[in-house]
Amino acid sequence: QGCTTSLIEGQKQELATYEAKGLKVNERNEALAAGLGILPMVGYFYSGNYVLAFTTLPLYPFLGPLWMPFDTHNAAQARNYYATRTHAQFLKDQKLVENDKKYEDKTLTEFQYIRAQREIERQYAPY
Repeated sequence: QGCTTSLIEGQKQELATYEAKGLKVNERNEALAAGLGILPMVGYFYSGNYVLAFTTLPLYPFLGPLWMPFDTHNAAQARNYYATRTHAQFLKDQKLVENDKKYEDKTLTEFQYIRAQREIERQYAPY
């Protein structure tokens, strides 16, 4: 992530869907990352892009205050997107394992098992 590369439209839509479902993970505050991007290196350190913090330092006097806030905002947004996807997958896997155990213990019928599985898939789907 860098050079003001933002999420593609599909990823933004997935993130919005996860947020609507209450699953969004905010590892980094996007507005704070943008604000810190005005300062040399600080925004990149905050967003977790340590290499970019050093490699973009020579460019700071020319483009830094104009470009780095956008770049660090997008980097924080991407970090939140990938953290959200990972978290949603983890929760989904947990629920599926619980569902499998209930079926193995015969506390669910086959119909209930399939219905619960579909509900879990729907609950954690990014659409």
